[in-house]
Amino acid sequence: MSLFKKLTLLLLLSTSSVHAFTPESGFWFSPNGYGVSIEIQDNFLFAAIYVYDETGEPIWYSAGAPLVGNSLFDSELNLTVGGSCIDCPSSTPTTFVGEGGPVTIDFTSETTGTIQFNGQIQPLQRFNFLLGDELEKMLGEWQVVIDASQFIDTYPFTADVLVFRQVEVVDGDRLVTGCRSESTVFNSCTQFALDNSDMAAYFDFDLDELFVIVRDDPDQFLIYRLTVGLDQFDGTAITYSVNSQPPASFLDGNTDGFIVRGFRSASRTFVESGSGPSKTVRKEVQKARPGLSSFVPNEKILEKTTTTYEAADLSEKGQRVFEIIQMLQNQLENKNTQ
Repeated sequence: MSLFKKLTLLLLLSTSSVHAFTPESGFWFSPNGYGVSIEIQDNFLFAAIYVYDETGEPIWYSAGAPLVGNSLFDSELNLTVGGSCIDCPSSTPTTFVGEGGPVTIDFTSETTGTIQFNGQIQPLQRFNFLLGDELEKMLGEWQVVIDASQFIDTYPFTADVLVFRQVEVVDGDRLVTGCRSESTVFNSCTQFALDNSDMAAYFDFDLDELFVIVRDDPDQFLIYRLTVGLDQFDGTAITYSVNSQPPASFLDGNTDGFIVRGFRSASRTFVESGSGPSKTVRKEVQKARPGLSSFVPNEKILEKTTTTYEAADLSEKGQRVFEIIQMLQNQLENKNTQ
């Protein structure tokens, strides 16, 4: 590896995003017109890059190498030529290893990053061809793993099932609403779930985060703040009493909340119609259950809510998050009084 390439690699490592995420496999593209097909298995990434030469003829490169950490890919582009056409007799193509030169992909989230090859750095993003904008793509069922190991000495994991049911406009704010599902085999919101475990979410483009509030139980709210891809999300969660305020440190993103990770487990089509990618069994269980706060004794978090504060005392970012949480909380409280 050349000194220049080593320096480039070190620079990319030092500037890569440090929060936990896993880049998604799928079709990616750069706005300047070329595409990248990415498949990640274990920590090995294989990429097929389809670009064009100076005359507009298509060129296909491929590359494969283990990821450096969770977000950096560094390899050489292989050029393959001489394959057979669709209706032609089979022929063995020739691959020129490293012919395309070095390639580096630096992922900054599940669905964004930059790609560097042929002396240029271009933005790169996962191709969302159907799911819609940042709220619409949430529609469907998501299963969530919650890690409370920093707060308890017993078994550290629990889970949640969130159904994002519809996008609606409430008092001028565009929200996605739904519920905590009654069970993992019922991929929709029963009326019972909507009455007892309703949920509302808002995406803030300035913060690039999705905020979700769930009625955890009659006395507690559960808040998620998430970075979301097309099929997975990462973030933190916290509970707080209905008649109190969320911790001020959480608003600034500094508090130690529960670590959460979610995965799409049923498609929008299945939630809406019962047909589509998902499980095939439906079962209603109309039974009130305790929320996350009853399973995880998070006194370390809850004690921070005992001190009230004024919005003006918060940072600019904290004030923005506070407004979002108040808006979502009001959505749940107003719905229950109607």
